[in-house]
Amino acid sequence: NCQEQVGVDVCARCIRLSGTVLSNRKTILIFNTWLYWFATQKTFILKVMKMHVKDANWDDILVLAISGSLIVMVYFFFKNFEVVQGFVGGFLHAIAPFIWGFVIAFITVPIRRMIEYKWLQHVKLKETTKRKLATTGAMLCLLLLVVLFFAILIPQVISSVQTLATSMDSYTQTVQLFIDRLMQDHPEIGMVFSRVYTPLEKLVEGWFSNATKTIFSSVLVYGVNVVTTIMNMFVGIIVGIYLLLDSKRWKRQFKKVVFAFLPQKTGNHILSFIRLCNRMLNSFIFGKAVDSFIIGIVCAIVCAILQMPYTPLIAFIVGLTNMIPIFGPFIGAVPCAFILVIISPIKAAEFLVFIIILQQIDGNILGPYILGDSMGLPAMWVMFAIIVGGSLWGIVGMFLGIPVFSVVYLLIKDVVARRLQERHIEIS
Repeated sequence: NCQEQVGVDVCARCIRLSGTVLSNRKTILIFNTWLYWFATQKTFILKVMKMHVKDANWDDILVLAISGSLIVMVYFFFKNFEVVQGFVGGFLHAIAPFIWGFVIAFITVPIRRMIEYKWLQHVKLKETTKRKLATTGAMLCLLLLVVLFFAILIPQVISSVQTLATSMDSYTQTVQLFIDRLMQDHPEIGMVFSRVYTPLEKLVEGWFSNATKTIFSSVLVYGVNVVTTIMNMFVGIIVGIYLLLDSKRWKRQFKKVVFAFLPQKTGNHILSFIRLCNRMLNSFIFGKAVDSFIIGIVCAIVCAILQMPYTPLIAFIVGLTNMIPIFGPFIGAVPCAFILVIISPIKAAEFLVFIIILQQIDGNILGPYILGDSMGLPAMWVMFAIIVGGSLWGIVGMFLGIPVFSVVYLLIKDVVARRLQERHIEIS
């Protein structure tokens, strides 16, 4: 039938027929190879099959062939999602040192630029020497900040945890006395509590028995993970130093590869996309870091004024979780309120009221003032990015959901604006 008819419909039916016989990965590979050969051997195929397809229809045939191939690949991607997820996880684990190196280079590159182009601008040295000195200064600044951070914070956190651990018996006795007094004053509550207490006690005992059986294996797994992470970080520091020293060469090589295999217009779009991602990540990460630092300091001052216990620990948790937009302060407030409610329910209530006020100030005044409109994302899409990112990738997804979705949002916004402009449509 194909030799007797002409047009796009014939090829579309052939592609649909080919899609029904796909059953395994080997068939997909053969099908994709056939599509590529079919797309590149236009003249030969037409002569053999004696078909007379117009050149105007050939682009449509090629689009249909590629679309059919993509549909098949997407189908098998979701059908074997667990296998693909395992492969991606193993690949990310293998390149973890390089991911750490990229993160370290991304964090320290502003410091290197400031040292190289401002502090050493009028110094008569070779460009390579300036780059080496600037890279060394940036890494020393990062190391100094990390050491100062842990040197100031760790003793305070350890002291707070030790005090909490030593006082846990007295806190438990206080709670027990409160429950006994409540049961004496209100016997009906005691009857309900006695019914709930027995199954709850069995549940807790079963949980502890299972936890003691698996604690050794869990500690061993966590210990291996910690050692592996530390090794990856050390290797990542070396990779980051190489990236900082040869950043110009890496950029030049990447541009060569892009423009060697892609049209110039497409290459320019890719480079613009990378610059947009870089700008969004810089704006978000450094802006939120400054915002979280200020929130942590304010939390420490207010908690000290209110004479709350474990002020350094509480300020550290609130400041760290504030890196997660919108929900961060509330996530950090849960463990802090749990610690305080054991000591004093009144202090816990005061802390929760303070956290609500602090979150409102941060979300409506401090955060927009520091970040401004650099992210270009409405509030509803911010919540969408946090919820979806958190459900897919946990805490990391909640943190990176906003900059990633901001890039997607701006790209779609530019495409829509350009299409409306081309069609001369104005929407008020």
